[in-house]
Order: sequence, then structure tokens, then C-alpha cells
Amino acid sequence: MNALAGFDPVDAIAVALFLIAWLGHSYIVSRSPLRTRTLSYAMHAYRLRWMGNTVRRKVKIVDAAIQNGLQQGVLFFASTSILLIGALLAALGAGEQAVRMLGDLPFTSTDTRTEWEAKVLLAAGIFTYAFFKFAWSYRLFNYVIILIGAGPEEDNANPPPDEAQLDEWATRVGRLHSIAGYHFTAGIHAYFHALSVTAWFVNGWAFIIATVWVSIVLYRRAFGSRFLRILTDRETDTDLSSPRTGG
Repeated sequence: MNALAGFDPVDAIAVALFLIAWLGHSYIVSRSPLRTRTLSYAMHAYRLRWMGNTVRRKVKIVDAAIQNGLQQGVLFFASTSILLIGALLAALGAGEQAVRMLGDLPFTSTDTRTEWEAKVLLAAGIFTYAFFKFAWSYRLFNYVIILIGAGPEEDNANPPPDEAQLDEWATRVGRLHSIAGYHFTAGIHAYFHALSVTAWFVNGWAFIIATVWVSIVLYRRAFGSRFLRILTDRETDTDLSSPRTGG
């Protein structure tokens, strides 16, 4: 009982809902039949098209520049994850002060050091997961650059590749590029879910509300964003004339 000091039944419900929401979202957008309706799946076709153009270009400077821009974004999030993990672990040593500060706020249920440490460790665990996803994505994107450079092309020593050979190579590299993108997206989703955990420092009910809100946002981004509607030609003329720019 001492290990659970300060926790209420609603906290257990909130954590269970959080795990179900995260795992459920990951399954639906990545493995279920509904994944074919997501933005990531729609972008997969354009990755294949990009690689189809790449293998037919004599000079691939533009492709290297685009890929470098993608990798810089991944590197930014990986570095940020390390900083956040360090800050959260440092916060473990300030448990007493943090509990006193939170105790002065209304509607806050974090009133023991055990609660504070559990919540901090959960947030740190999520950012650690995100770091591994970003680091692996960055490494895979490095491999993609190598594959782009190693693609078939005409030179003095080899005969020109035929269209079937080019298409096979482009499809393979495009699929590998999508795998790297999948891990980056998983890391971004972890950041969203970490926002839910920050609400737990207030109380379990806030954690539940934040989990539901983040889940709705992620599902809308995956299945109903304006970007996806335009990408798949499901935006009407009326929608296109709307002053809104968000999705």
C-alpha cells in the first residue's frame, strides 16, 4: 500500500485508458485494414513516385538536398528528446519542492513524492521511446541516401538499365523510405501522447480528458485532415475556396 500512496482509483483508470489509446491508435493507423485510408499511406505512393523519378535522374543533387532536409528534422527531434529526458530525470531530485508547489495549486492531486516520481518516470519513458524511434529513423534515412547513390544507372562499363529494373529498384527504395518515415511518425505520436501525461500532474481526470483529446487530434490528422483530402482529391471546390489554411 505504501508504494501506491497518494494514488486514487481514477489514476489507474487514466493510465489504462492512456495505454489502450496509444496502442489502439498505433494498431489502427499502422496494421489494421483502415491504415489504407491514412495520410501516411497516401504519402507512401508519393515516396514511390519520388524514388521512381530519382533513379531516372542523372544528377541527384536535388534528391540529396530533400533527403538532408528530412534528416535534419529527425535529428532535431532526437536531440530534443535527449534534452527532455535529462530534464525529467533531473526533476526526480526535486520531488519535495515540486510536490509543495503543486500542492498550492487548485484541483491538483499530486501530493506525494511517489506520485511525482511515477509521473515523471512515465513521461521520461515515453521520450526515451521517442528517442529510439527518431534515432532509428535517422539511421534508416542514412541508408536510403546510400541506396539512392547505389541505384542502377548507365555508364561506360554497364549497359543502360531497362524500365523494369528501374521500377523494381525504385519500389524497393521507396518502401524502405516509408519504413524510415514510419519510425519518425511513431516518435512524433509519442510526443503527442506525452502531452497527455503532463495533464496527470494535475489529476487523473485531467489525464483522461487529455488522452481523449490527443486521440481525437491524432485520428483526425490521420484520417480526416484537410491535407489528406486535397492529396486524395476529396476536397470540393467550396472547400478549396475557404479561407481556412489548417487541416
